Amino acid sequence: METIEQRLSKLEAIEEIKQLKAHYALCADAKYTEEHERKPQDEIDQIAWDQCSVFTEGALWDNGLFGRFEGKTAIWEFLRATPWKFSVHMFMNPLITIEGEQAKGSWVIWEAATLEKSDQAVFLSATLEDNYVRRTGRWYTDEVRMTNRFLTPFEQPWTVRRNQPYRP
Repeated sequence: METIEQRLSKLEAIEEIKQLKAHYALCADAKYTEEHERKPQDEIDQIAWDQCSVFTEGALWDNGLFGRFEGKTAIWEFLRATPWKFSVHMFMNPLITIEGEQAKGSWVIWEAATLEKSDQAVFLSATLEDNYVRRTGRWYTDEVRMTNRFLTPFEQPWTVRRNQPYRP
């Protein structure tokens, strides 16, 4: 039987990993303005580097839809040039297991986004299987494998009726 200290340590680790994923999502969405446009590239580069702070140097990120990236620099190169001009990331249903200095996480992502080139609004959902490691007292994402469930287009961009009162 685990001691209360061991149980508390696991709960703290789980919360740290949730915060790690939340930081990633916050950065992912910070690259776009309230008007649903991409920010200047130099700002995006800085935000994408902050977003990459969640990864180990040798991390693997298999995005499924947009490719496979090995190493923090390759991940940053993709995150600074994503196909979006707007996005809202929501990571849900976390199942996180801690085993010493390693952890596994399972997530569902729900994302509302707009593709930059076509101005196409889309809903995206996928599952993610993540591996985490703790180094020098801090958790990092070491591997992400994303399995796309759907990418559904919408006829109008999100900005067409944005913030208008709902009228059934």
